[in-house]
Amino acid sequence: MESKKQLILMILNELSAFTDEKHPLTQAQIARNLSGEKYTCDRKTVCRNIKFLKDMGYPIKKLEKNKGFYMDRKVFSVDDVKFIEMAILDAEGKSLPEKLELAKKVTDILNKTYRRN
Repeated sequence: MESKKQLILMILNELSAFTDEKHPLTQAQIARNLSGEKYTCDRKTVCRNIKFLKDMGYPIKKLEKNKGFYMDRKVFSVDDVKFIEMAILDAEGKSLPEKLELAKKVTDILNKTYRRN
């Protein structure tokens, strides 16, 4: 039972961090990304959990013709986050390990930020 709850959160994280309208993920892609040693995940499980998350009010949108799902209403697009990460890594004044740590902190925050309507 505990792994089912964790899987829902992992799907939410996958959609939050790695999708926007230009970068959707299909159910199969999400299942592949999450499957591993600890979890077995298939497309149908992802479908059920996305439906649950949508019912809970998360702004998950589906593109037509099975092109995938994405999290709507994000302040920063996936491209914005990648740009900011690269700007940090290209900047001067800090060592590479410091820049990597800072880039991770900032991108983690940006990936979790949503516009409040």
